[in-house]
Amino acid sequence: MEQLFKLYQTNSISGSEVEIRSVIKEMLADVELDIRVDFIGNMFITKGKADTYPCVAAHMDEIHNPCQRNIIEAGGVVIAVDGNGRQVGTGADDKNGVWVAIKLLHEMPVLKAVFFVEEEKKGDLSGCRGAHAANLDFFTDCRYILECDRKGASDWIVQGKDVPLCEPTFIPQSILDKYRYLPVNGGKTDVVELKMRGLAIPVCNISCGYYNAHHENEYTVWSELVNCLNFVREIIVSNI
Repeated sequence: MEQLFKLYQTNSISGSEVEIRSVIKEMLADVELDIRVDFIGNMFITKGKADTYPCVAAHMDEIHNPCQRNIIEAGGVVIAVDGNGRQVGTGADDKNGVWVAIKLLHEMPVLKAVFFVEEEKKGDLSGCRGAHAANLDFFTDCRYILECDRKGASDWIVQGKDVPLCEPTFIPQSILDKYRYLPVNGGKTDVVELKMRGLAIPVCNISCGYYNAHHENEYTVWSELVNCLNFVREIIVSNI
C-alpha cells in the first residue's frame, strides 16, 4: 500500500500536476522506460519494443483542494484525514488508476501508458483537457486502451456519454466472470474524449475500488482495487 499512500498524500488539483508527475517518475525510476511529457503536461510512457502494444491510462489530477493528508487503513478501507483529524478526500479518483498503471509498468515486459492532466472540471473550464490536447499518434500502434477511472468494483464501461467505446465481446466472458465485472454505460472520462476525437481502437473505463469521489468522505476498498489490477493484468496477458 505504500505507493498508494504516497499518491494520496500528493496534492494534484487540476492544472497543478507538477508534483505528482515527479512522484510517478520517482516510482518508475527503476524501470527502463521511454517517458515523454507534452506541452500541456500529459505523460506518455512506452516500455519494451513491439509491433503493437496494450495501453493503460489514468488521470493525475483531482478535484480536492491541497491540504496535509494522513492516510489511514482499517479493515481494508483506506481514507485520508487532515492535520486536525477531519476526513478529507484521498484523490482516489483517479490515483487508484495511476497506481494500477504504475504496478503494470513494473510487471509487464511490453506496455504503453498515458497519464493525463486536467480530466476534472475546474471552474468554468471543461474536463478532459489533457485528453483533448493529446497527440493521437501515440496510440497508432496500440491495440486498445484500458482506463481505470470508475467508482465501485464491477463496472466495465463500454459506452460513455452515448459514445460507443468497445464491443460487448471485447473482453472474454470468462475473464469478466472471474473478476466479477459487468458491461454498463457511464459518463465521460479521458478515453471517451479520445473516442470523440476519432480514435478507432477499442477503449473502456473500469471500476477501481473508490467511492464518494469528489467528496470529503471519499474512500477506497483495498481488495477491490487489487481485483481491478488483477483484472487488467489478465486482459493484457491474454493478448487481446
